[in-house]
Amino acid sequence: MIFFQLIIVFILTIFTGQYITEKLKKLKLEQTIRDDGPKTHLKKQGTPSMGGLIFLIPIVIASIYYLPASFIPLVAILGYGAIGFYDDLDKRVIKKSGGISIKKKLVLEILIGLFVGIIAIVFLKDSNIGFTAHIFFKVPWFFYILFTTFFIIAVTNGTNLTDGLDGLATLTTIPIFIIFIGISLLQNNILLAQFNALIIISLLGFLIFNKYPARIFMGDTGSLALGALVASMSILLNIELLLLIFGFIYLIESISVLLQIAYFKNTGGKRLFKMAPIHHHFELSGWSERKVVLIFTIIALITSSFAFVLYALL
Repeated sequence: MIFFQLIIVFILTIFTGQYITEKLKKLKLEQTIRDDGPKTHLKKQGTPSMGGLIFLIPIVIASIYYLPASFIPLVAILGYGAIGFYDDLDKRVIKKSGGISIKKKLVLEILIGLFVGIIAIVFLKDSNIGFTAHIFFKVPWFFYILFTTFFIIAVTNGTNLTDGLDGLATLTTIPIFIIFIGISLLQNNILLAQFNALIIISLLGFLIFNKYPARIFMGDTGSLALGALVASMSILLNIELLLLIFGFIYLIESISVLLQIAYFKNTGGKRLFKMAPIHHHFELSGWSERKVVLIFTIIALITSSFAFVLYALL
């Protein structure tokens, strides 16, 4: 049964990818390439964005089939995917600007995060609580909701920052869902393991369009939704703290941006890195785009494997 579902999801992703790529090209919903970035990226001008819809549509359909087990991820990806879609449209259609304001975007992310947190505490309070949730359920419920909100926002924005090279966010996220399958099986949650397998298949289908040289970018539509999916799955499996390990790439990408901003402000305009997020620093240091993606993917595989072993031992 699951094998048949995997085939259906992969085929659906391919057909969705073909249609959306052609449609976005006709609508000229293109990615704006920064002039101060690596010069090799200038050839990407004209590549359509908002390609996250390619994997979101099959995943949403699959999550409906796996309800109620997939309810929390479904709410998270719809909410954050909508924010990303709104931001992408604002950049390329409504105002052709830099997108919605940071303040407005943060408010929307907080509201969705709070909603997901409330749902999590209602759905999970009577379940077999893991070590992270167990810690937070010993304190007042609103602390757990605040923690969940912060957690989702941090992961979604870390994923968003990672989405800067062809296939980078996709390839560094697939190992995470692989360990989600393993942890789901260790928890005897077969449905969640199957759902994660379908997510991987959909991401692999998207990778056909997003690998170097990318025919389409996932945009904020995809990166925010993908981050929300990782965060919400971590909440379901009660492994939020482990994300510091298996989400290492997201972490260093986010830290590099924070360090760059702090250093820039405190030194009167000097830069700690040649460019942030840090994957651009390596590009400007002479690494090819493919090399950066390969190295980061290997790191993601190693950290995800280590996180799984650590979970299994605990």
